Amino acid sequence: MKTGSRCLLMFLFLAGLFRPATAQLSPGKLSRAHADLEGLRNCTRCHESGRGVSARLCLDCHRLLKQRIEQGKGLHAQPDYKQCQTCHSEHHGRRFQMIFWPEGEERFNHELTGFKLEGAHAELKCRDCHKPAFISDPGPLKKAGKDLKQTFLGLKRDCLNCHQDTHRGQLSRNCLKCHSMKDWKPAPNFDHQKTHFPLVGKHRTVACKDCHPTKTDHKYPDQPTYVQFTGLRFDQCSACHEDVHRGKLGKTCDRCHTPRSWTQMRQASFDHSQTRFPLKGRHADLACEKCHKPGVPRGNLKFTRCLDCHQDYHRGIFAKRASRGDCVECHSEEGFTPARFSLAKHQKTRFPLEGAHMAVPCNQCHSKVRRTNGEEFVRIRFEPLVCQTCHSDPHQGSVESLVKTAGCQSCHNTEAWEEVTFDHAQTQFPLEGRHATIKCTDCHQPDRKGGGQKLIALRKLSVQCEDCHEDIHLGQFARHKVQGGVTVAFTDCGRCHTPQNWQPSRFDHNRDSRFSLEGAHEQVPCADCHPSEQKGDLTLVRFKPLSTQCRSCHGA
Repeated sequence: MKTGSRCLLMFLFLAGLFRPATAQLSPGKLSRAHADLEGLRNCTRCHESGRGVSARLCLDCHRLLKQRIEQGKGLHAQPDYKQCQTCHSEHHGRRFQMIFWPEGEERFNHELTGFKLEGAHAELKCRDCHKPAFISDPGPLKKAGKDLKQTFLGLKRDCLNCHQDTHRGQLSRNCLKCHSMKDWKPAPNFDHQKTHFPLVGKHRTVACKDCHPTKTDHKYPDQPTYVQFTGLRFDQCSACHEDVHRGKLGKTCDRCHTPRSWTQMRQASFDHSQTRFPLKGRHADLACEKCHKPGVPRGNLKFTRCLDCHQDYHRGIFAKRASRGDCVECHSEEGFTPARFSLAKHQKTRFPLEGAHMAVPCNQCHSKVRRTNGEEFVRIRFEPLVCQTCHSDPHQGSVESLVKTAGCQSCHNTEAWEEVTFDHAQTQFPLEGRHATIKCTDCHQPDRKGGGQKLIALRKLSVQCEDCHEDIHLGQFARHKVQGGVTVAFTDCGRCHTPQNWQPSRFDHNRDSRFSLEGAHEQVPCADCHPSEQKGDLTLVRFKPLSTQCRSCHGA
């Protein structure tokens, strides 16, 4: 016998002789669940000599857990939970709760049990599910002495173990075939197309309750009603639909009708092409009663001309044509729109399409208008054939004299409104130099008038430089003239500058100033004599007045 075993036997023997010393030898009282194991005689029922607490010994008592571990089920079958003392500790007294949750009971990773909490399940508290009412077979747990209010064993993963069968056994016990764990309604996994009655046509838009009635029973007091899903007849249409033909045409409705629409007849049931008026295009989609009115004999309908059935939408404006306004000249049975009046035909009219007009949709020009009597029709004819008949005058009459003689084409073309070909040399201000390269709107700026329309200023614009350009000399070269009886200052920029460049190419210092440059003065940089000055936010180059005396620059 090993020395350790001998010492343990000797310890137990002495403990039997000196019972009053037990409290001094034990680490502490056991919990209420293990109270029957109290005493030194029972140490070896949980502890192994030299090894401490033994999981094997624990499972000798906890046989329900042992079975689950052997089956590889539940939390205790996981590798990290083989040692019982990982979560369970003893000798802390009768009231000690033996289950230790490292992160708290509510934060326990339930996926370790093999049942991941998803959807609505993730929002529940532990005891919402782990309670006596949901334990499928409490007998073995009671026999093992388990407190049904405290144990986490005994639950099955079957939905109906916890939830009521609201379908009363009509459908599979696998609720997840139709429902999800997020919400009971709607049932996202349900596919009616996989049932014995796939939904086709109008059946797809019928509300469920129109076919599946609500029934009542007393199986669940808090839920006395349920929806009937099985046991419904669907072998014949008359099981659900009224036979409006009162049995005269038999019970096989699909010989003439389809699930797409009651009024849409099957082509195989009646061949209209056998008549004098084969159905083509949009006519083939019409309901029979559109032409064949109820109670009116089916024969003797006029159909030689479109106008036998359709109104003349154009109110006779084509009646004088060779076809007498026959609709088929422009339209087809495929639809009133788009018209078959092609671009090639339009080019033969009084207004051949050119440029951007070719990209304009027909109905943008030929739009609907309403007569004074309320009649609506599409405008076809335009008089006179000038731009103003369709387009508003963005210049508001400011170029009327030019338009009267040459029309809008004097400046614009049909390719694009912005492509202006106006010859500015015809005006009082021919464009030269840099002026010829700037955008029109830099000078002719839009001015928003009443109603939000922008009017481009074309007339009565000043041709003086200072009215467009800033006088960076701040009036140093200003002259005076009488204008409207008032003396005004103006600067003639053209004395020094040209439209070609801002540099003063016309300025001649010997000719245009009081101080001719001679000798060494010719080599002096301009800035040495004409200093810069700061005037507020502007930097001014001083040209005048400047003294021409030598001492003003060179000293006395």
